Amino acid sequence: MSIQDWLFNPAGLTPHGFCLSWSPSLIGLHVVSDAVIGLAYFSIPVAIAEFVRRRPDLRYGWVAYLFVAFILACGTTHFMGILTLWVPAYGVEGLIKLLTAVLSIATAALLWPLIPKAAAMPSAAQLEVLNQDLERRVAERVQELQELNARLTAALEEKVLAQQAQAHSDAHFRASFESAAVGQVHYDPVSGVILRANHAYAAMLGYQPEDLVGRQGSDFTYPDDKDPSNYAQMLSGAGDGYAREKRYLRRDGTPVWGRVSASLVRAPGAGEPLLAVAVVEDIDEGHKAQIALRQAKHDLEVVVEERTAALAQRDLLLREVYHRVKNNLQIVDSMLLMQARRLADPDAKAALENLRGRVYALGLVHHQLMGSKDLETFDVAPFLEELSRHLLEGAGRAEVGLSVRAAPLKVGLDFAIPLGLLVTELVTNSMKHAFDGGPGAIDVTLDNAEAGEVVLQVSDNGRGYDPAAFSATPSLGASIVGGLVRQLRGVLTISNEGGTRSVVRLPAPVHA
Repeated sequence: MSIQDWLFNPAGLTPHGFCLSWSPSLIGLHVVSDAVIGLAYFSIPVAIAEFVRRRPDLRYGWVAYLFVAFILACGTTHFMGILTLWVPAYGVEGLIKLLTAVLSIATAALLWPLIPKAAAMPSAAQLEVLNQDLERRVAERVQELQELNARLTAALEEKVLAQQAQAHSDAHFRASFESAAVGQVHYDPVSGVILRANHAYAAMLGYQPEDLVGRQGSDFTYPDDKDPSNYAQMLSGAGDGYAREKRYLRRDGTPVWGRVSASLVRAPGAGEPLLAVAVVEDIDEGHKAQIALRQAKHDLEVVVEERTAALAQRDLLLREVYHRVKNNLQIVDSMLLMQARRLADPDAKAALENLRGRVYALGLVHHQLMGSKDLETFDVAPFLEELSRHLLEGAGRAEVGLSVRAAPLKVGLDFAIPLGLLVTELVTNSMKHAFDGGPGAIDVTLDNAEAGEVVLQVSDNGRGYDPAAFSATPSLGASIVGGLVRQLRGVLTISNEGGTRSVVRLPAPVHA
């Protein structure tokens, strides 16, 4: 027997259509059923592959491609079922089934070792601990920066006081000038020899006044600051005087900054220079203070830049943390969805769906914080609207109407998470127990009450609840609701008024 006969007509076997007596209705039923199943099998792996392509950050994403190959092989077997109705290609069909078996065994063999690794991924509680630790560290860093900023402010105030002292010193020097308390020197206008010097000038240089008489004035100018051009211009008549700042040379060889104002006393008529007069102000401390002030300003600008960079790094780090927490919660949601699809027990599937709602609430909180300006608070109104709509759409209850009215309220992470979980539980309970699969309406409101208090209300127009049965056998949802209300330091009241009405009075969130 040739390979072609073995693949398409082994031992002269008849096609499956013969077994169905070529009944058009049976053949049509098998063709339509296998075609629909095969198309579904081909659609599912395409969706899985597209999901993995869009989420390159998923760990163990390659496992999805094993599922893609396995499901494609399964779909091919159904299309072969259509072919074998007319063509006895049982050899080809057997090879495809063998390939399907190999892929299924490989998928199962590689999937089981991944279960402990997936289970070892951080839980929401662990992520919350990590987030709290990060917030603590950021708060400590901010505290350090605030303390540093306070010290810098104090230093700046000291520099301002020094500048004010400098201004006072200048005023004092001007007053001393009028009373001859500032340095005054008289020179011979031609030779530059000191004729007279007052005590203030001599003290500035570390001499007695008589020690200076008879010496050249240029001898007490710091070598690098000697510039006779100003004096030469004044002597030639180009100007009545000049003023400049320069360094003088003290007796011990150290420089001292002074401001000199020079002028000439000329003879009447001919205008010949008779005397050169210089008034010298000691500005050494002021000049040093200005240098120190410029340095302090530079140092302050550096610190401000570092602080600004640190705050920007903190914002970037917080956004990255919120982004990663949200992504990890989305991974958890995907895993819960995959697990729910594999379960046959409706109670177990319902429990996983409830858990998905709680995980979505946590992820939505971090998503809102990630988009806020200060990375600490956000408006709760759009958050409650999006959360409630998601719960209704996820439950597939299009016949149930939903109304969400929330007053603008800034909330932080510690308030938003338990509030979101509380709304998730109350809305989910109404959808599960209030309407028996029929139409209905759910209202969610959040209003400001008295000062420092807000009121959350979730009500429906369903069949109500049995208080005796509720208190006798509290469910997991009721326990969660009670725990969340206690965490928020609130008070819960449940009543039957044309349905079930849950009212929670909460202290308003306080932000630093």
